[in-house]
Amino acid sequence: MPMPDWQDQPENREYKRKLRDLQIPIPRWWPGRMNIEIVGGDLETGAVVAHLPVEGNPYFARVPAHGPTGGNTDVTLADLDRNHVRTEWVDGDWKYIVFGREELDAVDVGHIRISMRSISLEVSSRAVTFDPTDHELFVVQAQGFDWQLLQNGSVHRYGDRFGLDTASAHLAELGYMVHSLDADPWLDTADMHTALATALSFPGSYGRNLDALNDCLGDVGRYSYGSESNSAGTVLAIAGFDSLLDIDRPTALGVLDVFARQARLSALYGHAMLCLVETPSDELGKVGGTDVSQATVAGFPPDPPEPFDESTIIEFGFQFYATADEAEDLALRLESATAPILDEIGRYCMRVDLASERAGQSDERHSSSFRRRGPGQDLYEISIATRGTGDRSVLGERIFEAVTGCRLPFGHMSETPFGGPFLADALEKYPSLG
Repeated sequence: MPMPDWQDQPENREYKRKLRDLQIPIPRWWPGRMNIEIVGGDLETGAVVAHLPVEGNPYFARVPAHGPTGGNTDVTLADLDRNHVRTEWVDGDWKYIVFGREELDAVDVGHIRISMRSISLEVSSRAVTFDPTDHELFVVQAQGFDWQLLQNGSVHRYGDRFGLDTASAHLAELGYMVHSLDADPWLDTADMHTALATALSFPGSYGRNLDALNDCLGDVGRYSYGSESNSAGTVLAIAGFDSLLDIDRPTALGVLDVFARQARLSALYGHAMLCLVETPSDELGKVGGTDVSQATVAGFPPDPPEPFDESTIIEFGFQFYATADEAEDLALRLESATAPILDEIGRYCMRVDLASERAGQSDERHSSSFRRRGPGQDLYEISIATRGTGDRSVLGERIFEAVTGCRLPFGHMSETPFGGPFLADALEKYPSLG
């Protein structure tokens, strides 16, 4: 029986429900939240076509590896082929197909294929956080940021706020439920038990002591309170942990000890729990029988503020291989991408110039981007300058993100401030900013 026409809504919905009940294996790994929407298929052959409303709006299909797909599945696949890039592989009796806007690389395909072997918490009441019985899957899992922490314990410290916030953001991106607290305001609090219970929103039934915290975290580990079974795990991030140590050191360390013990128990339910604290102190001792390890993040704190005002003109330059017509089009796209940002600063002006030979006009390959010159193309410099008030550190990052986000094929971005005696040079180049 082919899939009923979409205009026959009751029958169409019922057919989709039956297709959904086939419970085909689906990717568990994708850079974003997964939410499957069935768009077609055939019950007799088991073919299913689904929409994955994540970044890029891809589609995912399972069809028989040999033999007909059944119903009108081929029509659906042909429609997707017209506007998408197809990536496919065969696993046993089934062929799996991903339709995306761009071609997936081998690493992404590997992640997707491996993730389809796992059993999610939604269909299993008990699952391991990491699966060492599947070597290929475990190799991928062991490269994750969460594994780098969990293999060394459940409680970790960071020396500064940047490290704590960066680690929390990484875990949130991996699907962890993050509870963030700032302990600095508690310095004026005489009773830390009450302050902690209030900050964690404990129901009154738990009480106001470490035993209450133990009971609460036990419920968290069993997904009864403050956690979600469809998340990757639960994180408690405490900034300003020195404040707790100053108020009541034994209780502060007791908090970490209780967390470590309950986190070890929660692992039996397949629930990963981590406590991250910000403190430069390296004398926290053992919690839950394990030393508190110092963790780091692969990143650097943001640049310090660099405010500027009307006394300075900031110029951003980009280099492109292009024909004259292509350069004009690129300039329009560049202005479209950056204008909303520059309007917040004040005024801006744009120039399109041929690059000098010294800048590589005669080179067949751009030295910084390795882009090659196409037929009829020259090396152009498209510059955009702004004058007003803002933060140069923030502005540079925003401009770069806006231009790369629009996939403009520039080979190099330069940033030059003109102030003091050099302001006149910029005004000669951009008189409208005077």
